[in-house]
Formats: sequence, C-alpha cells, structure tokens
Amino acid sequence: MDSSAEKHQITSDDDIKATGSRYSGSEDNTGSIEEQTKDGQPVYKLKRSLKTRHLTMIALGGVIGQGLFLSAGANLHNGGPAGALIAYAIIGFIVFWVAYSLGEMATYIPVSGSFTIYCKRFVDDSFGAMVGYNYWGCWAIIVAAELVALPLVMQFWTDKVPDWAWSLIYLVIIFLLNMFGARSYGETEYWFSLIKVLAVIIFIIVGACISGGLIGDEVYGFKYWENGNAFPHGVLGVIDSFVLASFSMQGTEIIGITAGECSNPLKQVPRAIKTVFWRIIVFYLGSVFIMGQVIPWNDPHNLNTESGDTTVSPFTLVFSKGSLASVAHIMNVVILITVLSCANSGLYVASRTMLALSEEGIAWKKLGYISKRGVPIWSLTCTALVSLVCFVTSVIPGKALYQVLVSLSGVAGFVTWGSICLAHFRFRQAFKAQGRDLDILPFKAPWHPFGDIFDIIGCIVCALISGYSFFSPASAVGLIGNYAGLIFCGVGFCITKWWSKSKMVPLMEIDLDTGVSELVTNKELRDQMLQERVIEGTWYQKIWKRVVIVFT
Repeated sequence: MDSSAEKHQITSDDDIKATGSRYSGSEDNTGSIEEQTKDGQPVYKLKRSLKTRHLTMIALGGVIGQGLFLSAGANLHNGGPAGALIAYAIIGFIVFWVAYSLGEMATYIPVSGSFTIYCKRFVDDSFGAMVGYNYWGCWAIIVAAELVALPLVMQFWTDKVPDWAWSLIYLVIIFLLNMFGARSYGETEYWFSLIKVLAVIIFIIVGACISGGLIGDEVYGFKYWENGNAFPHGVLGVIDSFVLASFSMQGTEIIGITAGECSNPLKQVPRAIKTVFWRIIVFYLGSVFIMGQVIPWNDPHNLNTESGDTTVSPFTLVFSKGSLASVAHIMNVVILITVLSCANSGLYVASRTMLALSEEGIAWKKLGYISKRGVPIWSLTCTALVSLVCFVTSVIPGKALYQVLVSLSGVAGFVTWGSICLAHFRFRQAFKAQGRDLDILPFKAPWHPFGDIFDIIGCIVCALISGYSFFSPASAVGLIGNYAGLIFCGVGFCITKWWSKSKMVPLMEIDLDTGVSELVTNKELRDQMLQERVIEGTWYQKIWKRVVIVFT
C-alpha cells in the first residue's frame, strides 16, 4: 500500500458530519491537523483550506500570466495572426482532454501532488519519479521566467533600475505570500485571478471596438491578414508557436495538485475543470484573435530576440493603437499583477510537487517537513533558490534568457500532459481488468480512450518538432530551449530505471484503493454531493447560478 497516499487521504468537513470520522490527532487554532509520532513530536499536514470559489477562480484565471500577456507577441511574430490562432487552438484541444483525464483521477484519489503519484502507481516507479522531477523543474523554471519577465514589464515605465533588483523584490514578495499557507495562496490568487479575468474580457471588448474603428482613428479589420501576412513564415511559423502556446496554457493540472487541499474535492474539482473549456475559447483564442487584427506580426515591440526595441505587451499595444495611452498604463499595471500571480502559483505548485516527491521517497526526506501553518517550508525554499537563475540577466540579455526559460517550460508541459494521459489510460485499463464498475467514479472523462490517445501522440509530436526550425540556421537559444529538457528527462528516466530496476506495474496489481476519498466509498454521501452539483431552474436561473459558482 502507498503510505504517502494514505497520509494524504482527504476527509472533508462534510465527511465528518456524515460519517463521524476525522483524522487522528487534534486541530489547533491555525487549522492544521497534527498527529503524534513515536517520539511524541507533532507532525503537521497540509490544510484543507481551499474552497470552491478559490479553486474555480484559480482554474479560470490563476495561471493566465505573461505566457499570454507577453509571449503572445512572440507567437504573433512567429506564426502570424492566423498561424498563432491555429497553434493556440491545437494546444487548447490537448489541454482540454488533459483537464478531464486528470479530473477523473483527482476526484477518485484526491492527493496533493496527485498526478506524480498517479504516474508512479499506475505506470512505473521510475516513470513517476521522472514526471515528478520534470514537473517540479517546469514550475521552478516558470517562477524564474516570470521574474525575468517582470523587468521587461517595468521597462514600459523606466529602465533606470537594474533587472536583478526588480526580480529580487518580487521574489521576496511571492515567497512571503506562500509562507502563510494554502488559504493565503487561495485568497490572493482569487483576487489576482478576478482582476485578470475582468482585464481580458475588457481587452476583448475594447479591442473589437478598436479593430472596427469605433474607438480610435483607424479601421483595422483583417488588414494585417492580407498579402500573405496571415502566415508570414508558413507551416514552420505555426510549429514554432507550439512551445510558447504550451507555456501560456501551463497550469491546467494545478487542479490535480490542489486536490489534496480542497475541503470537498468531489464537488470542487469537476466545477473547476469545466471552466477550462471557456478559458481556452474566451481568454486564449479570443485574445489572440484580437491581437492579430490590431497588431502586425512584424511590429518591433513584439517579443523577439532579434529586435532591439523595448518589448511591450500586445495588450498594451492594442490600447495604444486605439489612442488610449492612459488606459495602456492601467493595462501595464494589470500585466504586472498577472506576472506576480503566475509566479505566486508557480511557487505554490512546485513546492507541493517537491513535497509529494519527498513523501514518495524519491527526494530528500527533509523536504517533506510541513510547518504548523501547513506550509512545506523546505520544499518552498528549495524551489525559490532555483529562481535565483533570474539574476543571470546581468550576464545574458533578458529577452534571450526569457525565451530559453519559457521554451524549457513549454516542452516540459508536453511531457507532463502526455504522462497524465498515459496514467489515466492505464487507470481505466486497470479498472476494466480488475472488474470494477465505472459507475463508482464520481467524475468521468468523456470519449475515453480517444482523448488519452490523441494527447499522448500529440504531445510527443509537438515536443519533437517544435524546435525544428532552429537547426538551420543553428540557434543556440532555440535548440537549448526546445531540446535540453527532453534530453534531461530521457537521461533521468534511464538512470532511475537502472538504479531502481523497476518495471511497469501489471494491470491486476495496480493499487486502486489507497487514498480513495470517503466521498467515493460512502454511497450516501456521494449521492448527496452529486445532487448538490445539479443546477436546476429556468435557463436564466441556470446561467445566473453558474456565474455565482465561478465568482463566489
């Protein structure tokens, strides 16, 4: 049996009322749960302090960061308005299936750092270790990338302050926010995400008015799509856009990471997952479409290592094109908040992943220590130290370092997503082989196994071809960013496989019981929770209730 999964087994307050059960130990005034070890010392656990509104808003806008607000300019330069739109649509399709596959497993076995444990339990120990370290590295790099991006955002106002100084200031801020625990993270991200969601909606509405000539002195329409400008670099431009599109959509899997700190995973996780579709359609495709109408692909302010001009967010550029210079400053403030928000999420996710690795016995045991506030302090500190790579901007130009970091993270995302779908594919196979009824699953991924197979193949292909154009002419920035991560993953998996002598877990031996939530095993409670999820009433009442669910 998996001891770490047992340690993380979720028992929400609703469970306690229905079953009369609770963790052994006492609950102190900070809300963390403690047990007594053999030597009488208290051991603290992660707190179940994330509520429905936190998880829903985090899923909806928590990971919308500079991947969209800044890197979208690079994709516009690479793929053109139509090419960038296609790239985001393809990656969005992959992300959609990942969310549902992970959601099915996370509601059945809700553990913090979930899919690392799923890959280890449903596929192979070595595979799980590789995926875990890949994911931790992915988010540690994202934090560093956000900190590198912060000075680029600040350059809109001033270039007098050294880049490393801005990075250090904001690193301290997000570290302190994470030291207060999951509730602090959830509350901060709720308001950050709300600002971002409203900003994107306003951007799309105002951008459409600017494109149509209702605001400003010019009608744009599809003028930048004409004369071959829709695909300035052809198919290669679309391929080059995959990695940055992947980077901008990183974070869908946060739903699974936070499952161990939800008060009611059965109710909260499915609701959060269902926002993914709207996030892809409205926020990503809608925003990129507006950018492509108002900004030419060769605008010198788009993120591009070959350009000597100051990088400006496409969101800010659109408002400037509409003669709304004062609003452009406000939008740059919003962009600053989004970068901080994404860095905050990255530090949270990476620390929980390292915690899971420690408790699975594949990382240093000290990293598994949890404070009285429910914070994995040493995992958090270890992740923050990786972010110090942002200070290399004093040696390597900020744009080049930023593009290497986001490319590394984007490719790591393909590895993560493909691995989640492989784990889910094996999870379903084990259910079938062991003769279990799929009706006990509280949440089901639709159209299985199509989604898993499509994503596994799609992630492999995208990861391998994304850096194709950097071979000729050779580009060190492009090749390192697109392929260094894959090499590390391959070497790491081989070394772990050789060291542990592990083998793929036979379907009949896959553990489908350890860590299963009481919300699943208790039929009466499960039926009650499922009934609560049903939204009834007239069509306008249903719409209103869905809006309330998202924002409350």
